[in-house]
Amino acid sequence: MQAVIGKDLKPIPATLVGYQRFKFEERTYPGIIKNEGRYVEGTLYKNIDEKSLSALDQFEGIMYERRLLDVQVGNETKQAFVYLTKDEYRDCLSEKEWSLDKFKRKYLNLYLRDISEF
Repeated sequence: MQAVIGKDLKPIPATLVGYQRFKFEERTYPGIIKNEGRYVEGTLYKNIDEKSLSALDQFEGIMYERRLLDVQVGNETKQAFVYLTKDEYRDCLSEKEWSLDKFKRKYLNLYLRDISEF
């Protein structure tokens, strides 16, 4: 978030129920699609202004659409923007689930270097 919007926001663990995260073919980043019975562990950030949302939209690019969905934060349900894979890019997803732990181990340093130019 710091690299994209220039703000250091406090991350809050959240869960998106009814969706699943897959690795894009030939990429290190994930795509999220609807899949009943599954869930995605993620991060919620509060108080993101319109300028920051615009920067995030630009950063996420054409393969994603921002949607307002319900997420679980502890025992509460909150609405949050989530970037989902657009239908026309679903074929670009592999059958492998994307792993945050694997991403951190193998790709995070390179990824942070690459987006520092954003």
